[in-house]
Amino acid sequence: MKSFFAILLAVLSGIFNFFTTDGSFTQLKEKGDITGYSEIVSADKDLPMLYTDADGKFTVLQFSDTHFTTGLSWNDVKVLGKMEELTIRYSPDLVVVSGDMLDGGEKGPYNKKFALDNVIGLFESLEQYWAYIPGNNDGIKYGTSADVVAYLSQSEYCLCADVREISGGAQYTIDISDGENVVHSFVFLDTMDYDNEDEEHIYGYVHEDQIEWCKNAINEKIRQNENIMLSVFIHENTPNFAKAAIDGEAYKDGYSTIDEVKEEYNIPKNAPLDDIFSESGRVGLVSMGHVHPKEGKCSYYNGTYYHITPQTKVSSTLITIDTKADNVKDMYDFEQVN
Repeated sequence: MKSFFAILLAVLSGIFNFFTTDGSFTQLKEKGDITGYSEIVSADKDLPMLYTDADGKFTVLQFSDTHFTTGLSWNDVKVLGKMEELTIRYSPDLVVVSGDMLDGGEKGPYNKKFALDNVIGLFESLEQYWAYIPGNNDGIKYGTSADVVAYLSQSEYCLCADVREISGGAQYTIDISDGENVVHSFVFLDTMDYDNEDEEHIYGYVHEDQIEWCKNAINEKIRQNENIMLSVFIHENTPNFAKAAIDGEAYKDGYSTIDEVKEEYNIPKNAPLDDIFSESGRVGLVSMGHVHPKEGKCSYYNGTYYHITPQTKVSSTLITIDTKADNVKDMYDFEQVN
């Protein structure tokens, strides 16, 4: 495994690759534009089955809102080093990056492709499986969220995919087996970019075709195993996060509950997702990023844990799932890791 210093050396060597004979940052000026990549390369990817340990446990290390710009800035190098350090320390079964991995590219130096290459290179060097969902910033400029997902999906270790025929850049599932049966499934859903045409919503929201896909995906998992539980990873919240903040129960003493959701973060048009999760009775966790808390926040509401992971430059979350537990409260363990 490469150390942080090896990663730093690779990043620094990349700086020299940017220079041309006239000393200009030509590639940085090009912004690492991958616009249209999803039209050339399909992200319709067959994802591997993942497995629990002998005790039926599966670990997820969740990062979010890294807001990489060039892959060369001090913030980018520092955050990437932290991701490497925590991944080595905890050796999770899966890393999940919960959106806004990239900044919007609207100001200052920016190179989307080089920043993506650095993240891909990190997890490839560690031979670590990781999953990704877009945030509202990832597709603002120099390539849509669908372009980002298509680019990432070419890496063996990045377990992300997309259904090209429906809205959004990523919707896919990953199954977890105990060696004999699929005992848990993860659902990943793009909660969309900013929607500047809708005055009622600062942020985007899931569209009808995405909702239908999500409903069908969950129902298919339940059809295959009526006892299965599912965990859902999104970037932006559903209305039940606001309800969990008011009426939810604390996950445990010493772990922060969800704060009252600010009005600008409330997205009523995501309510159909809550309906699907509740009606299924099989969704034990809905976990998001987006709001950049300094510490993880979690509340239990209506049979489901609603969890917000911190911004990675401050902290991250290690989630342990006990697939043999017979109830949701005993199934999940959340640990804030620094």
